[in-house]
Amino acid sequence: MKSMTFALRPIVVALIPVLALQGCATQNQQGGKASVGESFKHTFASDDPCSNSKRNVGILAGAILGGIIGNQAGGNNKEAATLVGMGAGAAIGAIIGAELDNRQCELYKIQQKYALEMKVTPITTNANANNGSSTGVSETQKVGLSVSIVDREGKPQFLSGSDELQSDARQQFMEIAQQYSAEQQATQAGARTNEEKIKATNELRKKRVLLIGHTDDTGKSKLNADLSERRAKVVAQVFKSMGVGDGQLYYQGAGETLPISDNATPEGRAKNRRVEIVDLSDEETFRLYLQNRRPNTAYYRPADTAGNTMETAYVAEVGATSASTANKGRTQEVAKMGKAEQTATASESVPSQPELTRGFINFGGLPATSANATVNIGEMAKAKRGFMLISEAQASDMAQISSCNKDRPRNAGAVKSFKDGKAYATSEYLPGLYGRSWQDTVGGNLIVLNGVAVLRDGAAPANAPNLKVYANYKPSQNRNPKPDVIMTPAVNAYQGSNGLLYRVFTQGERGMQCMDVLMPADGTTTAKAGKVIYGSKGSEFVSDFKPTMIR
Repeated sequence: MKSMTFALRPIVVALIPVLALQGCATQNQQGGKASVGESFKHTFASDDPCSNSKRNVGILAGAILGGIIGNQAGGNNKEAATLVGMGAGAAIGAIIGAELDNRQCELYKIQQKYALEMKVTPITTNANANNGSSTGVSETQKVGLSVSIVDREGKPQFLSGSDELQSDARQQFMEIAQQYSAEQQATQAGARTNEEKIKATNELRKKRVLLIGHTDDTGKSKLNADLSERRAKVVAQVFKSMGVGDGQLYYQGAGETLPISDNATPEGRAKNRRVEIVDLSDEETFRLYLQNRRPNTAYYRPADTAGNTMETAYVAEVGATSASTANKGRTQEVAKMGKAEQTATASESVPSQPELTRGFINFGGLPATSANATVNIGEMAKAKRGFMLISEAQASDMAQISSCNKDRPRNAGAVKSFKDGKAYATSEYLPGLYGRSWQDTVGGNLIVLNGVAVLRDGAAPANAPNLKVYANYKPSQNRNPKPDVIMTPAVNAYQGSNGLLYRVFTQGERGMQCMDVLMPADGTTTAKAGKVIYGSKGSEFVSDFKPTMIR
């Protein structure tokens, strides 16, 4: 305790000038001298983005951590070492805090100048969770900002369907982009000498700036993703023209996949049509951000209520086959089994006279209900390793898209480097999902998914798989069967606490609507659960589907 007292004494001394200087300039709203509580809030927790509170927090945090480190390494003269450590820590903290202070303040001024609908949200991480620190000090660090700029009524950033910035929006983005220039930020952070400016500029050039285009969920998802990517690239060009290095710049067309408001209302859709600027402190933080980013699925609308409904492919009648012959016999059996299901779920609406069209593959299931067609993925995954993302403050669930026939393919472009247009390099996949094949026999039909690959970055599919279905599969009779279905379906992926939901959209091919597979999170080789939904609209069936990895 004695050594800790020596460590804390100079820290208290160091805080005196910070509080004193701030107190000299602080008055309450009535013009009198501010109370200690008011002064403390203004010094360290002001709501005014143009206050020096973040700089002061940076000084305080730097002083405390520097003091602790100096005290631990100070030998016999711990008090002197603590003071030295505090001085260095406070200086570094002041520069970092000043950079954040100035940028938020300048963005606030731009917002006020143009009456922009702008939201600035900090991105933070717990340093101890990332570096395994055992100091006992909880150090939550701000590692970046997310800045969202929404269209104003009557003054869009881009005209509908266009990737050309309107003149007013271009001027606004030019002023915003100027706040991300390393040279300007170094000067604003307090670097005065050439040596200080060079050091500060080099440090600030480690930042990564990601420009993201977002849309609402109306229209074709793929077209929206492509358009939002072109728009994000245009804004990235503005940032480069204002001095942000192209090696720091990245862009992405997220389309409808990352909503921040309810797409069910016009006001919510308007908020989702936005440009987002995300800056992170360095390459490692950028990588962690992309890994931990997740969609807020609570704002996803079911396919039949969104602007781009899932299309069901028309299947022409074909000549009688062994599959269609089997279907006739199974229809009556399924109808009988469906009565028990209907009794168990009286509140559910099930087809009263289920029937499969000729040419449809029968997977031997039951009439589909919201209860038996849903795979339980648990709670939606949150950021790991202490990383705090803006979506964590919002509820996220799969209620609106609980089964695959309520969902639709949702397209997003890759994160690309502005320097060369290449997708952000990553070779890290989720366990077991690195291009392997999975298969299961359902109702006598073999289903094979080849090339199942999901990246750690945002739990995003790395590619579309290759799907093959062999109807009435009997390997003993035919050792080289030909698949009845070969296709490359679209895929969505959702990370939950029970595993990763790999959602495949077969779009009505031979009656198959879609498939859900709950992939294990621990790298084991058998899916935890799954469903195949097939049939036609209003007469859909569901079967269990638990594929195993082919070794």
